[in-house]
Amino acid sequence: LKLRKDSQLSYKYPVLSVEEREYEVNVSRTDNGIHYVPPGWRQLKRILESEVTLNNSSKTAKFSYFQHYGWSPWDVELLENCNIIVMNLSLHYDSDSGRGNRFGNPLTDDTRAAITALVNFTTATSKKNRIAIWRSTLPQHFDTKNGHFEMWMKYTKNTKDLTCVPLKISFRDQSYNIAHKIVFEDICRQDDNVKSSCSAYENYCTVNIREKKYQTTYLFRQSNNLTTWVDERENPVKTGKILRWDIADLFDNHLWHSESLDCTHYCYIPQLFDAAFERLDLLLGSKLKDI
Repeated sequence: LKLRKDSQLSYKYPVLSVEEREYEVNVSRTDNGIHYVPPGWRQLKRILESEVTLNNSSKTAKFSYFQHYGWSPWDVELLENCNIIVMNLSLHYDSDSGRGNRFGNPLTDDTRAAITALVNFTTATSKKNRIAIWRSTLPQHFDTKNGHFEMWMKYTKNTKDLTCVPLKISFRDQSYNIAHKIVFEDICRQDDNVKSSCSAYENYCTVNIREKKYQTTYLFRQSNNLTTWVDERENPVKTGKILRWDIADLFDNHLWHSESLDCTHYCYIPQLFDAAFERLDLLLGSKLKDI
């Protein structure tokens, strides 16, 4: 995490130092002699970590980046030492079929599985005051009917086909955030006690952590005969809070992409990220003091 010296957050959280590290991930992990990490180039192979020290505190905070190309239940164990998880699933799922490019699971099913893991994370009795956050998907601005990348673009020789343009539809109607909305409305409810527009950002989600209708962590481990399953003695139905970090509207401008030919990924426009992280700061509010 790097904050510009003239950003709004840098005045509130003046940074004394930042140390950056990179850790290799063992992609040949075993459980009882069983190799359980699926092979393929989309494996999580390294974790980027930044350790930040603030001027006005002797405490440090670590920010770790886990790059996944879809829901990966075999890597959930790597998140156990986290206090806060910010998660997003979207790209590398086909925008028309809604299925993942690697395993073919529907995005809605993988979103359910990911929310199930987040609820299990926040309700763990062994760790207190954990926080789970779901980040909205940032808009794509390809010159297509809905702004999403389409496979024919992979083979086009006409660079005009890959020019980033304003969306022909609302960014809220792009398929990835719609899939997330469907799942949240189905298994989560907003906080009825919060009488303000902010209630939309606090969701209480009820899940069965031993669900087998989609690829939960439990189903993956059971299907692969792994020994570290969820404790069978506990009640599998849990309700946990997930915060919604909605920043898609900030990036609804075709000029934010790094260049034409890539209307998905970002360039370094500090003001956009200042605004995005300011919303995260507001979302967390006083919750950080309990961690």
